[in-house]
Amino acid sequence: MTSGEKIHRQSDMHPAPDDAVRLAVRDTNRYKIGEVAALVGMSSESIRYYEREGIISPERNPLSGYRYYSAWDINVLIKARSYRQAGFSMEEVVSIMNGFDTDTVLDRLASKQAELHQSIMHLAKLMYQLKEDAARMEETADAIGSFRFEYRPPMHFLQTQQGYALIASQCRILSDWVKDHGAFILPGGVYEGPSPDDVRYGFFVEDAKLEEVDYHNEQELEAFPGCFCLASSFYSGTGTPLCYGSFQSVLSYMEQEHLEIAASPISRIVHMARDGENAYRSLHQLWIPLSGKSSAHLRPKDMPIEEMLRDLGAYPFGSESLL
Repeated sequence: MTSGEKIHRQSDMHPAPDDAVRLAVRDTNRYKIGEVAALVGMSSESIRYYEREGIISPERNPLSGYRYYSAWDINVLIKARSYRQAGFSMEEVVSIMNGFDTDTVLDRLASKQAELHQSIMHLAKLMYQLKEDAARMEETADAIGSFRFEYRPPMHFLQTQQGYALIASQCRILSDWVKDHGAFILPGGVYEGPSPDDVRYGFFVEDAKLEEVDYHNEQELEAFPGCFCLASSFYSGTGTPLCYGSFQSVLSYMEQEHLEIAASPISRIVHMARDGENAYRSLHQLWIPLSGKSSAHLRPKDMPIEEMLRDLGAYPFGSESLL
């Protein structure tokens, strides 16, 4: 870590309290470091750093050793701070302000503009994702004990656990996702049978979000195409392994309505937290794919399934037929 980085971590971007911004009014053009620090909103250490790097050149009292700063020094520090507020590091500010090469400055400004544009786009996507998360959580919480028919969005799945043990070979992908793109993935399970041993744990990313997680090698993931499902939700908790029993009420409804499971049910965890001492609780969003026979049974005669899904407020219908 450079000295500049250390200073940045301390207080370079934290201005002094308002009541400390009091520049002495006197008949002089020299100002002490504390006065300057309060005025420009920098720490004294940051100001000394810029002095060491040659950005400013205060006078020194040969007897007391005190630094005294001129209006020139103050204006240069204000400009340096404006670059810091635009996102430049202290080292980059030093490079920009050590010399008067405008072409170099223009190149750096253009590069920073591109960087900020990417950051703004990423923040916009995160904001939209949070809105989706809130809507999903509200819908899932409200769906406890109820059932509806909807089109499950196409997703990819990364199995990361065998039981409660991590799968080492999958940790590289998971680590890449979590570092910068964890907001776009959700944990969950694939239920390949009624027993807890039949549940595979991992993380889901919707196909529409693959680009957000910056992942382009779908072959390493398991694809789950969009399909027509019976949807519901349920809670799970520590000490109760996930299995068909976790959503038995949904299965009982399907039996009552003569609906058939077409493929492995999937649940995604939309919220999880500690619930009491040494206990965790999770809220699951559940999809159980229905067979073409079940789909035909549910819709009125001669009604296209696309129209039925639209009436149900389901997800946009995909290009692949469900029948």
